[in-house]
Amino acid sequence: MTTATISDAPVEDRLAYALTEIARQEPGRTAIVAGAGGTSRSVVDYAVLAAAVEKLEASLDAARPVGVVARTARLESLVVIAAACGRQHVPVAFLTEDSRDLVGELRDWITLDDSLALPASASRGPRREFDAISPQVVVATSGTSGPPKLVHHSWDSVLSAARLAEQWHGLAWLLVYDATRWAGIQVWIQALLTGGTLVVPASRDPDIVAAALVAEQVAILPATPTLLRRLVTSAERSQLAKASPSRITLGGEAADGPLLEQTQAVFPQAKLTQVYATTELGEVFRVADGRPGFPAAWLGKSLPGGVRLSTRRDGELLVQLSRDTAEVGTGDLVERRGDRFEFTGRRSDVIVVGGAKVFPKRVEEILRRVPGIAEARVYGLPSAITGELVAAEIVLAEPLPELATPDHIRTAALAICRESLEAHSVPRVLDIVKKIATTAAGKTTRRPAGVTP
Repeated sequence: MTTATISDAPVEDRLAYALTEIARQEPGRTAIVAGAGGTSRSVVDYAVLAAAVEKLEASLDAARPVGVVARTARLESLVVIAAACGRQHVPVAFLTEDSRDLVGELRDWITLDDSLALPASASRGPRREFDAISPQVVVATSGTSGPPKLVHHSWDSVLSAARLAEQWHGLAWLLVYDATRWAGIQVWIQALLTGGTLVVPASRDPDIVAAALVAEQVAILPATPTLLRRLVTSAERSQLAKASPSRITLGGEAADGPLLEQTQAVFPQAKLTQVYATTELGEVFRVADGRPGFPAAWLGKSLPGGVRLSTRRDGELLVQLSRDTAEVGTGDLVERRGDRFEFTGRRSDVIVVGGAKVFPKRVEEILRRVPGIAEARVYGLPSAITGELVAAEIVLAEPLPELATPDHIRTAALAICRESLEAHSVPRVLDIVKKIATTAAGKTTRRPAGVTP
């Protein structure tokens, strides 16, 4: 299968077409490795996926449902539903656990689980012709800055960032993202369109992920900065030394300079790329120079694809996808630092202490400078006096620096905060924890435990 043959297929057909063609040429080729790095490893090949797609397509063609909501536990089922719905011009929705209450918005849509069996009622309605309709792909936002909401995409926008050149064919891709969210969908679609292998670790535990990287010879490592930081600071060094990804792609959060430097030191052979994308907008831009943020010269200029960037007075990044579209506020705050604009955090993450703003990302960067601290999380707690106060959690490195104790590290952390930050930004609560909480999307959550958007 060549790039030209994929590109010749209608965009909504491409996933099903790729699965079918790869199965015809190499039926035993591995498509998905589940439970990688653990004791429950299992493999699904392209022939199995293609056969399941064909069977489901026949059912969809007979029933012609208004739309399909995918509620699956297995990645292969999700892939089959996406491919079959695309080629049959049936709208499909990928709902995460925290967005399933939104299913009421998709009236009359049927639900498919891992059985891939249409409910009996689906075949009773009148046959409708969908071939002339552009099918939708519905994805839920991550809920980072508010309750999850449904975003409607076309297959054009879902596949717009896919790279089909020969250099991308046949590679092993790590999938640590939630497969039903925008970032995860981008990973598995890219891998399967190009005959690659999706490697799904048994868990996000750093040692398990490192073992999966090595055992499955992963070439492409996409992750959030939170997940990557956990990997490079906590996984067994001897195992990491055996991993050899050729590309590392960061997205979902802003990466700071120390993480980028540490990653390049651990994986010197890897090309490091930062992707700025949102569920609503899709991919906006990429940065591949190994530095945090993006060049200041990009502001106000037309970037590849016609994207233009600007900022509000308070530093919120605005994106205009083309001349025909309006500027969209992203909720991400940036600050000019020399020849760069660097991300300072999400507008919704800002902590307001007695009317003064505190950016959690900045405080976290200060805390990570302390020897013996592997990870940090900063968030706001309600206060009857100041409105909010700054709280922090830290994870200690293993092993600890010589002669260091948890109490010594905690004292040092508060001392460097007092030296480097304004008084209102210094954490009033500083807890040592075993693990930093992350969202299903693999991002650091900056809300107190038990508090939801």
